[in-house]
Amino acid sequence: MRNYTLIIIFTMNITFAQLAGIITGEVIDGKTKQPLIGVNIQVIDTDFGAASDLNGYFYINNVPVGTQHISVTMIGYKERIFLNLPVTSARPINVVAELEIDPVQIEAVEVSGNVFSKSSNAIVSTMNVDQSEIRSDPGGAWDIQRVVQSLPSVTTTSDMENEIISRGGARGENLFFMDNIEIQNPNHFGFEGTGGGPINIVNPMFVREIEFTPGAFSARYGDKASSVMDVSLREGSRHHFEYDFDLSMAGAGLNAEGPIASGKGSFLLGTAWSYMDLVVKNIGMTAVPHYNHHQAKIVYDINPKFRLIANGLVAFDNINVKAENEVVSYGAESVDTEGESYVGGLSLRTLLGKIGYGISTIAFTKQRTYHWVYSMEQHDNPWFTRDNTITDLTYRDNWVIQTPAGEFISGLSLKQITYNYAEWAKPDTGYYYDTSLWDGSQWNFPEDVDKPQVTNIKYYQPEWYNYEDGKYWKFAYHLQNKIKFGTKLQLTSGLRADYFSGTEDWVFSPRLNVQFNLNRITTAHIAYGRHYQFPEYYIIAHNDINQDLRAKYADQLVAGAEHFFSKDFRGSLEVYYKKYDDIYTHYYWTHPQEQYPDSLQHIDEYENKGAGKSYGVELFLQKKLTRNWHGILSYAWSRSQAKDVRDFVGGPNPNTEEKAGEWYNWDYDYRHNLTFIGGWKKKFHEEDWYNNIKEKLWYKILGPLNPLADEVELSFRFAYNSGRPYTEKTYMPELFDWATLEDTEWNKMRYPEYQRLDIMYLQRYHFKKLNLVFYIDIMNIFNHKNIWDWAYNRDGSKEEVWQYTTFPVGGVTLEF
Repeated sequence: MRNYTLIIIFTMNITFAQLAGIITGEVIDGKTKQPLIGVNIQVIDTDFGAASDLNGYFYINNVPVGTQHISVTMIGYKERIFLNLPVTSARPINVVAELEIDPVQIEAVEVSGNVFSKSSNAIVSTMNVDQSEIRSDPGGAWDIQRVVQSLPSVTTTSDMENEIISRGGARGENLFFMDNIEIQNPNHFGFEGTGGGPINIVNPMFVREIEFTPGAFSARYGDKASSVMDVSLREGSRHHFEYDFDLSMAGAGLNAEGPIASGKGSFLLGTAWSYMDLVVKNIGMTAVPHYNHHQAKIVYDINPKFRLIANGLVAFDNINVKAENEVVSYGAESVDTEGESYVGGLSLRTLLGKIGYGISTIAFTKQRTYHWVYSMEQHDNPWFTRDNTITDLTYRDNWVIQTPAGEFISGLSLKQITYNYAEWAKPDTGYYYDTSLWDGSQWNFPEDVDKPQVTNIKYYQPEWYNYEDGKYWKFAYHLQNKIKFGTKLQLTSGLRADYFSGTEDWVFSPRLNVQFNLNRITTAHIAYGRHYQFPEYYIIAHNDINQDLRAKYADQLVAGAEHFFSKDFRGSLEVYYKKYDDIYTHYYWTHPQEQYPDSLQHIDEYENKGAGKSYGVELFLQKKLTRNWHGILSYAWSRSQAKDVRDFVGGPNPNTEEKAGEWYNWDYDYRHNLTFIGGWKKKFHEEDWYNNIKEKLWYKILGPLNPLADEVELSFRFAYNSGRPYTEKTYMPELFDWATLEDTEWNKMRYPEYQRLDIMYLQRYHFKKLNLVFYIDIMNIFNHKNIWDWAYNRDGSKEEVWQYTTFPVGGVTLEF
């Protein structure tokens, strides 16, 4: 591949002179989505610009190649500034500019222009990320979920997963939307009931913008307790056919886009395949993931009022993990895993003139997970199997209406869930063992013995199986009103109703957000929201008793302020309090005397006996990429606690009785969480001395090995937290195993502090009809040993299981 790359650079370097590109786009009113006519679009620091036409479109030709910024202005609207548009001669850059009405006002303090995009329904802690920021995120591995982990409100489970844990919550509490389509888990190798995995299946080249809200979110969203990640996909080009090819350690991808129906619409196609198995099959690796995903988006304007939007996404993955020794730790068993995901949606966007707009979507999602778990080399003798499929068919609409009484947002959704569970576990017996060879710290086995002899049976668990199929229904309706009182005060109130047939439960969620505009550069707000989340489908399907469960909920109260130090530099400070109730708890936590029954009557039974709380303060400073540098400083101090609901029996025991009902550190109580991101970008193609050496033979031969390029970017990410709590296990030689004792304090222990430094170096070359990007991203460059978990060996020893050690990822992208 390297020789091929050098040939490309050598042959293409013969045409450098006066390269130029195109910027196209659409300008619309942010409230009504109506096209805006006569808007001025100016390429900053140049003489190039254009005005939007009768349909709101604009076209700017002969723009100098390289990173450019544009300004979008119109009388009566707030100025929008779009930064870091990678203009090339290979393809046009497409921009969608939504402008917000600006009341005529003269004030002494003003920061002109707005480079920070945010929904009108968002609160201060909402973060918006565009495609260029995803590409420039060091350590993000081109993954759209990992990029939001720079927020102070977000933590994750480990380096190996992109699960979003918001403000001390739990797995599976983040709502994921893609173009008005809800996806339960948009990841390869994901598990039902969670929202994360190693690799997101959404093609980042399709993304226009990500909006993430960590709490007290709009009434439009529901059935998740913590946060919302809403991904807006871009359209394909309506003017030219374009292609790009990406090759990295993560896989190979090919994308294509172009116009359809004489520019009345566009298509966007993408495919990506892993190939690491071809590289490492001869170097001894036994657990290599195989995955591929394929995505399409088609947009067609029926007329100026109606637009059709079709989305499709499919993903497949499998991995075969073979345990090398008998350890008792998550992920250490031998297991074959397969996964399939199917997503489809058809949306109709309707413009209602000056009064608003609506979007109606019919969506289909299907996710299948397959597991075959066995011990050591006994592949044909599994002890657990799973083949589960969940299918959703959803109708959803949302209407935004402007009235003299303010803005009203209303909509409903109706979802049919079809499930098919096929799970089995073979009988299991627990034994007591002879401890005569245990000296208190290790076993002293003879050479031909590797385990003690059985002395008695502790328990017997009969064969377990769950073969269930059926249907559930979910219904939701939301209504929200936003009204402004002059220019200083904005009040947003909402109410949401949700119903789930699996529990026959109706819940009602109030939302409130009050924003004070102290001046044009400083705002303060206070927000409240109750967020319900129904039980996972498998909980209801596995045991009919769980149909009596209530939806758990979190009451969130957030207060904060935001200040713009300049048009490209903002800071925010927030405090929050989050209270959980009706959390699902295992039956055996409150009935320990039945922990090893002869029947499995209660094995999948849950109760609403849990409670939790979290609170903290968050600081966020962000400098957008202008004048060659950008940066983020994110810090959070927080506490996250849950109630210990265990009931202890057997008479007065001071070591256990006092624990029932007391608060303990919850699973993601990190306390201190710090992220510092910085980046420097240099446009060498604007320097005369660089353009002279580009003609040198040695420069052409070195190609990407040369540290210089038309544009280079050097960035880093430093992440620190004070360690995640965990519950220590106790070695029981009489069981020849580790166990968590009934009277063990939950999460009393804490892993060592976590720290990691990632560095990325990116080179961009501009050629005629071709753009070339090289990058190298080195994760954990100082090889800090961050502990993920303990591997508990049956002989009484335990070993550290590390997260990512030094891990370089490199790649190349060709755009043509």
